Amino acid sequence: MFGALTPIEVHVPPQLAQSLTQAKHPVPPPQTGQSLIDTGATFTSVHEPLLVALGLQPINVIQAGTANGPVNQNVYAVRINFPALGWDVGLIEVTGSNLTGQMTPASHGQTPQPLMALVGRNLLARCCLHWEGSAGFWSISW
Repeated sequence: MFGALTPIEVHVPPQLAQSLTQAKHPVPPPQTGQSLIDTGATFTSVHEPLLVALGLQPINVIQAGTANGPVNQNVYAVRINFPALGWDVGLIEVTGSNLTGQMTPASHGQTPQPLMALVGRNLLARCCLHWEGSAGFWSISW
């Protein structure tokens, strides 16, 4: 077992999508990739270059504790969807992080993929997570 990985889509927030549509500007397609459920993370965090690629601007800055000590992180408003779980979380605040070089593990002949997001407790507080370590599986309900 390599951790609780699930596909994720990060979209511009609904208000921005509506404003872009009304101004006859294209709405950027969602950024898609793999996320890791991280019960040790206070906030859900997305690789910051992907947030910038969506054209998002920070709405706040927070000081976050990391393994390397405290750092300032930008906060962004986004809409998150977990397609494999059938969940559209809706609007949520996430921090922008540097996940460069973080890869999903190679398993069952699959090629490692870049890790796009860490799903933290600000989102997990809405869920019930069951981890069955000895059997090597996890489940989550909304």
